[in-house]
Formats: sequence, C-alpha cells, structure tokens
Amino acid sequence: MNTPVPADFQTRVRRQLRQDTMDAAFHLMIEHGWAAVRMTAIAAAVGISRQTLYKEFSSKEQIGEALLLREAERFIDGVAHHVQPHHQVIPAIQAAIGFALDEAATNPLLRAILTTTREGSPDTLLPLITTDSQPLIGLAGQVLRQHITTRAPGLDPEDIAATADALVRLTVSHLMLPLEDTGTTVRRLTRLAERNLGLRPSDS
Repeated sequence: MNTPVPADFQTRVRRQLRQDTMDAAFHLMIEHGWAAVRMTAIAAAVGISRQTLYKEFSSKEQIGEALLLREAERFIDGVAHHVQPHHQVIPAIQAAIGFALDEAATNPLLRAILTTTREGSPDTLLPLITTDSQPLIGLAGQVLRQHITTRAPGLDPEDIAATADALVRLTVSHLMLPLEDTGTTVRRLTRLAERNLGLRPSDS
C-alpha cells in the first residue's frame, strides 16, 4: 500500500525546486549573459528534465521575473537595514538612495543586466526594471513612502507619495544612464526631496 505524500512536503520540494532553478539561471546568466541562457541548460544545471522545469516555469522570461522579484526582496531588506539608524527624513532618504546606487554597482544580477543592455543585446531583463517595471517601481515607492511617513507623520500623504515615486524613478534613470558620480546624485535627489516635502534643513 502506497503511503500518501504529505502536502507540506510537496510544497517544500516545489519551493526548493524553484529556488534551485533561479540559482541555476542566475549563475548561467553571470557566466554567459542572459541571451545565452536556455531552458535546456537550466534544467541540466538543476538536474531535472525540461518537462519538470516547464511545469514550474512556462518560459525563460518567467524565470527572469522570479529572479528579479527575489532580488527585489533582498534589496528592500537592504534598504531597511541602511535606513534604520536614521530617525530624520532626509538622512534616511540619503541612506536609501546611496544604498541603491552602491548596490547597482556591485550586485552581480544588476551588473549583468546593465552590461548586456550596453552591449546592445535585444534579449535582456532590462524591461522588467524599466518599461515593464510597474510592480517593482510600485513596491520600491511604497517602501520609501513608509520610511518617510514613519519619520514625519505630519507631512501631506500626497506630497510623500509623489516624492517617493519621483525619487525611485530618478534613481532608476541614473542607473541606466549615470551622468554624475554617486555622491552628487545623492545630494541632488535628497535636495529635491527636501523641497518637494517642504522641509527646512532643521526639520529634515
């Protein structure tokens, strides 16, 4: 008589398979570039059949989306860690933007995306953080709004929302086409935030 497999065990196995798949895709991308990554190669690296892989992810693009969402979660944790010591709005914003720019310079996934784009490859994950990035942009904006509101609950919520959205989009724009050094960019964006939020230096 066959013993039924517990549902929670199946869930754990599936979760581990998804993590292993994303890890394999990540390493293949870093080594060969996203354009060279194939579902066959991912399946071989994980040690499963293509059929099993396709049951979890319908396409390479879906794996790319999952990779970026996982990286976004880690990124948001990093922002929270760097912002936490700052109890005023502007220092917290400076810490958030500075971390974002530094992370983009050192994060292997973001560097691979930006490098592939600058080389002119049409097969890139870049749209997922630019033109198709509403979920990621929205999530980042929400996190920044929460940090600002926590430190200055008396500010106008509309001003906070507009400022957070602008800061996120301008930071992403700088990542795509950096025109200034990191320190200058951080100063300019935080000055913009200070003015948009109606803060005086003593309040910020």
